[in-house]
Amino acid sequence: MQTIFAGAMVVLLFVVPYPTIVWLLKRSSLPASRWLSALVGAGVGVGVLTWLMMAEGMLGIRWEQGTILLPFALIFSPGSLLWWRGRKHGVVDVSPPTTRPSHMIWLGRLVVTVVSAAVLFNALYWPFYKADAVGIYADQAHFMSVTRALIPLQLTNYSYYQAYPMLVQLSYTYTYIAAGWEDAYLAKLIPTLLSLGCLGAVFCLGKALYGDKAGWLAVLLLVFTPLFGRWASSGYADLPAAFYYTLAALFAWRLWSADHPADALVSGIMIGLGAWTKNALLAGVAFWLAFMGMAWLRRRIRFSNLCIAIAACGVIAAPWYIRNLLEAHLLMPATVWTSQAGRTIPNLLVFISHPENFALTGWLIVIGLVLGLVQLARHPRLADREMLLLTFTLPFFGFWWLLASYDRRFLLYFLPILVVLAAGYTLRIWERIPSKSQRVISWAISLAALAMTVYIVSISVDYKTAILRDPLMTDAAKRAIVLAPSKVDN
Repeated sequence: MQTIFAGAMVVLLFVVPYPTIVWLLKRSSLPASRWLSALVGAGVGVGVLTWLMMAEGMLGIRWEQGTILLPFALIFSPGSLLWWRGRKHGVVDVSPPTTRPSHMIWLGRLVVTVVSAAVLFNALYWPFYKADAVGIYADQAHFMSVTRALIPLQLTNYSYYQAYPMLVQLSYTYTYIAAGWEDAYLAKLIPTLLSLGCLGAVFCLGKALYGDKAGWLAVLLLVFTPLFGRWASSGYADLPAAFYYTLAALFAWRLWSADHPADALVSGIMIGLGAWTKNALLAGVAFWLAFMGMAWLRRRIRFSNLCIAIAACGVIAAPWYIRNLLEAHLLMPATVWTSQAGRTIPNLLVFISHPENFALTGWLIVIGLVLGLVQLARHPRLADREMLLLTFTLPFFGFWWLLASYDRRFLLYFLPILVVLAAGYTLRIWERIPSKSQRVISWAISLAALAMTVYIVSISVDYKTAILRDPLMTDAAKRAIVLAPSKVDN
């Protein structure tokens, strides 16, 4: 019964902030669909809960259900009340009308549903088994759930990874406390849902920049990227960080377009939560600041809104890193093995030199990058979209190639934004094809997409042979399989 209650509490984390976010985004000059409000609400819910646990841990408050959930509810109560009052007077968030769904949209819905189901199945079926999920995230959550406190930075005989940002680890800790036992399956659900939220985030960003078709194409390109399918249910922090980073870019664009305090606030919150999820996103904060600074210099946003965005980011991200500096005299642990970086031409062309990770999406990303750079060089005043996407991705890629190109997983931080760039330019190329040829090609693409869906579903579910042999295996049997080094079935 307590496990069922814990599952309900996890659902509420994603749902409770929704009315507040609807009310807030209604203040913006730009429309915000219910889907966008739900995405932001989900991210804010997990972020606020874990941030509150961090704050209470720093203040020496022991974590209990009441000490966590009461301030969480109090934070969102005023916004929910304002939303309800506005709703009673007819001031409600209404999604803008859309045209009749096209063939691409129906295909996108089918593919997203099937692949998301496979990812969720893999997350809920297997306990933690990937290296960092077991050795860092779950291990830290175990320590914190037992002690009901943060891991001391000066703790001897413990890994320096305790200086890592704690959004994912504290979300695990919360599920352990709520369930009354270390429920790895429920714990994995939270980062998996945030990872799948990347699909909604790329749709919203693609639609905002290039239109509805580009949004759906961006979703398909991300779904068909093998790297995404392999890591979405891993329990790692990379894709949850990418989720926040993509939404930060989206609201930076909304701020650029309409210069409203609500969009400034949300953009700052999202980039702050990204840095609270993964310390690599501190570089992302720098690129976000660069874009915001350009927006201010070009008089697209007011200085007051720039200050709102920076303040929101600082309130969320700064406390953890200040603690690191004061107690451990470091901003982040030295966990990037820069000596192993492969500064090679194949790594510079990683999106096309590793088709097992990027498939066709990698080629479209390269095309988008080349055409985007050309557009920015030739018409800098007419390349606002390219400036946004390239600022958030190209310097990040440079950092990866110079410092961390030993692991392609780190490209996930900005992969969703690159996919939006690829989708925008792919549609431009598509529009130059004669309509008769488009119809023939579209059916061929649809068949290829269905075949690709089967492949992505296959790689999204691990240890398939073991599942087919005993689909109703016990928890002990699952752990015996995933912890056996010789049994790898991906």
